[in-house]
Amino acid sequence: MSLLELKNISKIYGELKALDNINLSVDNGEWVAIMGPSGSGKSTMMNIIGCMDKPSMGEVLLDGVDIARESAKNLTAIRRDKIGLIFQQFHLVNYLTAVENVMVAQYYHSIPDEKEAMEALERVGLAERARHLPSQLSGGEQQRVCIARALINHPEIVLADEPTGNLDEANENIVLDLFHQLHEEHTTLIVVTHDPEVAEVAQRTITLDHGRIKSDLINENFGK
Repeated sequence: MSLLELKNISKIYGELKALDNINLSVDNGEWVAIMGPSGSGKSTMMNIIGCMDKPSMGEVLLDGVDIARESAKNLTAIRRDKIGLIFQQFHLVNYLTAVENVMVAQYYHSIPDEKEAMEALERVGLAERARHLPSQLSGGEQQRVCIARALINHPEIVLADEPTGNLDEANENIVLDLFHQLHEEHTTLIVVTHDPEVAEVAQRTITLDHGRIKSDLINENFGK
């Protein structure tokens, strides 16, 4: 069953078509990688799926609701309740500890719960670093805090923008192992990446070029 459907989506800036008549569906629990060169439309697609922007034309159905037609207030609620966002640049609050950064996401969703936030950090292997500030954490640890923050509200879909772009190989493997766990729990994953090795472990790889889908391939070795 499709959790997400993009129907005839275009995003136009003046004479530039950042996305050009995109049609795409993502099933519940599917792990999709989105690739393409700079300027191919990856970030634009992520922003539209993540309720941070609207298309110029077309429909974006998330759980059957056309988010392209929703108000800014409703989009904020949908993003808060259904989507977990993981960024390449982490976007952690520098004066808050790791556990407090995770609790920030709870604040906008319901009531902050330190016990739940600690459990989220434990899941990503950072319970012992919970009281550290971002400046006291490595890049890999900061990314894992970002993942814990994205997961704390149990989103239906996790949207990750270059989640391994600033990581060394060891920390990249830790992040990909966490994605494997999420997939096994039937969480829908959409990972924007420029790294072929990250795309290769996904269930499906979509390649964009000049705002259009160039290829949409199933990984025949997935899960083997």
